Amino acid sequence: MQASNAFASAGAASPEEFYDVYTMDLEAEGQWARARRRFMRHRLAVVSLVILVIVFAAGIFASWIAPYGYDEVNINALSQAPSWAHLFGTDQIGHDYFSRTLLGLQTEVEIVLIVGVVGTIIGTALGAAAGYLGGFTDSVVMRMVDLLLTVPPLVTVLVAAAFLHTDTLAKTSLLFAAVLWMPVARVVRSATLVVREQEYIQAALAMGSSDRRIVRRHVLPNVVGAAAVAASVLAASVVILETTLSFLGLSRVAFGGGRTDAKLASVGDVLASAQNEGLFHWWGIVFPGITVILIVAPIYFVGDGIRDALDPTQRRYVSERELARRRRGPSRLTRMARALPRPHVTVRFRTPERLLAVGDALARRRARRSRPRLLLEAVAVLALTAAAAAGIYVWQVHSVTSRWALRGSGLQDLSRAEGLQTQVSIAADPARRGALLAASNDTALRTVRIYTSRDDGRTWTSAAGPSLGLDACSRGDPSVAVDGHGREFVAFTVSGTCQQYDNSPYAVVASRDSAAGRWHVTRLAPKRPADFWDDYPSLAVAPSGRVYATWSRLLKWTYEGIVVSSSTDAGRSWTRPQVVSPRLSFPRLAATTVAPDGTLYVTGYDARLGVWIARSGDAGKTFRLARVAPLPGNPAADCSTASGHPTPFQSIRCLGPNPTVSATGNRVFVTYGVGLPGEPQSVRVGVLDRTLRSLWNGPIGPADANADRFWPASTVDPATGRLWACYYDTSGDSSRSHAWYTCAASRDGRRWAEPVRAARTAASPDVLWEDARVYSYGDVIGYGGTTSVAAAAGRIHPLWIDTTDRGGRSQEVFGATLP
Repeated sequence: MQASNAFASAGAASPEEFYDVYTMDLEAEGQWARARRRFMRHRLAVVSLVILVIVFAAGIFASWIAPYGYDEVNINALSQAPSWAHLFGTDQIGHDYFSRTLLGLQTEVEIVLIVGVVGTIIGTALGAAAGYLGGFTDSVVMRMVDLLLTVPPLVTVLVAAAFLHTDTLAKTSLLFAAVLWMPVARVVRSATLVVREQEYIQAALAMGSSDRRIVRRHVLPNVVGAAAVAASVLAASVVILETTLSFLGLSRVAFGGGRTDAKLASVGDVLASAQNEGLFHWWGIVFPGITVILIVAPIYFVGDGIRDALDPTQRRYVSERELARRRRGPSRLTRMARALPRPHVTVRFRTPERLLAVGDALARRRARRSRPRLLLEAVAVLALTAAAAAGIYVWQVHSVTSRWALRGSGLQDLSRAEGLQTQVSIAADPARRGALLAASNDTALRTVRIYTSRDDGRTWTSAAGPSLGLDACSRGDPSVAVDGHGREFVAFTVSGTCQQYDNSPYAVVASRDSAAGRWHVTRLAPKRPADFWDDYPSLAVAPSGRVYATWSRLLKWTYEGIVVSSSTDAGRSWTRPQVVSPRLSFPRLAATTVAPDGTLYVTGYDARLGVWIARSGDAGKTFRLARVAPLPGNPAADCSTASGHPTPFQSIRCLGPNPTVSATGNRVFVTYGVGLPGEPQSVRVGVLDRTLRSLWNGPIGPADANADRFWPASTVDPATGRLWACYYDTSGDSSRSHAWYTCAASRDGRRWAEPVRAARTAASPDVLWEDARVYSYGDVIGYGGTTSVAAAAGRIHPLWIDTTDRGGRSQEVFGATLP
């Protein structure tokens, strides 16, 4: 007995030991902790999240990671396959695909973050409100959703961007969110309708909880899984939509507020430029395409994992016991029961006529009751749509007035011709006071159109320019000059086949002794082989009477240079063309002037330096080259290039910077336009001394913060020494849809007087750009859009293009005089 008691005593556990053996401590686990644990079990979602973090980090820090700029050209690395120097290879003009893809990825990341967050918030809020409140709110919200879903998002984005002037990436992203939130609202509403009928919602209502508390504490946590899936679909959809817009070339409209001259760094734009590279340059399509896949696919998988983690009812993973039971299949008893024959019993009910009549009456009564409700819903939706349209109208359609005073006198239409008048140039006669010479491209003539005035611009005569015979036609690009003896010169390009898009134009200079004299036409350089061309000439006259011509010339199949030639016999013969500098890479739109001391200056822009200037003190034999300023959004490399081969259509493809140069005895002024994609355009001036040392570079004159200023022209008044710059300016119109031709004056290029208007009426910037420039090789409409200004005896004579239709004669040359 004692032994038994001892054994029992030895085997018994103390209360503390009993608690340790037969009990366990449970640690409380919150909802988000459980969701995190479930998400970590979803291996595909975890891997996708890691990929997204890497891709998004690369996009956010793309400006620091990318070794090259988006439009930067390396002429020594053309069509290179992937290597350590260029990880994704290069295209045929030297663009680095790795840098372009990273900078395009930066755009995708910003769009995904803005649209994903804003669109999900809008859709979740409206969907939860419609599903929980029901009734009239549900009807109005869902009818609005149905109405918006009937319009294709692509069309909505393009139209809204053009009318709302979404000229920044952030604004366009908000526009995307405003037209893509509807699927999120529909999914959240459906989930809310299910949650609203649960017992715990009824209990919360019975306990007196407010609707706001119920939605915040009970409804939203239970629909967040469905909202996550819808948000992932939204984010992936906006990436695909933006890539499609960029690939089709429509991002210029969507992200430029309707302006097709804007350019956006995008993976879709990289794919579009690479599609013409050919199958042998596979890297241009493969690497940017993989980048899009690495954004879209992980977004879907992460959304799927969030749905499984936050919605316990959507369990996609089962226990090992359940998996074993499924492998075994149904039991023997279940299989025997399924094998037994089942009788087929048909039950027929005879519905009395009375019951049928009652049912029809009830149906008619419900129909009568629903008609006013449907009518009320339709009226409400129409009222909301009308209110939104009225708000947009009030916001966008408003009175606009230029900030600057009208100072132009003698405003007149110089051309009054049936053809389109574009690419204007003007010069003052230094020997005869009040004598002016101008020229423009005329689409209805086989030559350029010449304008002359002998009374200081009060009256003008217009006539066809020098004859080119029956086998040649003018392609435009006129430039005029007048020497100290009153001899007049006009240079322009000529098509030997009279085709608008002749790939082998050449440059000529026509001269005459006076306004009543006969034109003598001389080709600037000897004839070249087929497919070699000359383009965009510019004239300047030295005080000694020597005439300089500067133009673009194709020197090799893949090399274009700026060349200079001069004449000392009134344009009858010209020296052999001299290359300004072989350091220039794809130089465009060269302009020239001569200082009072006879020094020749040439300016332009290229893919390597941006805006540059060259100086020659020995009549164009040798030049010293200097950089004026880098050019953000520089289009030089690809605006007029086909597969690495430069093409001659600069004036209708490379329009925008429009650099011009003016010089005094000790200062040189280079004016040019600057405009980044989605940002307001501005006009800047670089001030240099005679040795090309930079003294100042900054914007011209005061202007509204968000105003556009573009297409500059400049000159120095020899009588006063003041620099005048003229340009289109949208100051005074917050929508940037009205541009007045405006001029400003400065003594030193740094401090500017308040601008003044040359014209009372405004032109449409969109029409100006659309009519002037050819944007891609599928576009065949473009006439150029350069403006010009001359100064003499303290008076300024600007000439510009007005696109207002005047009795069937659109794009006329207008002029005025400024004191």
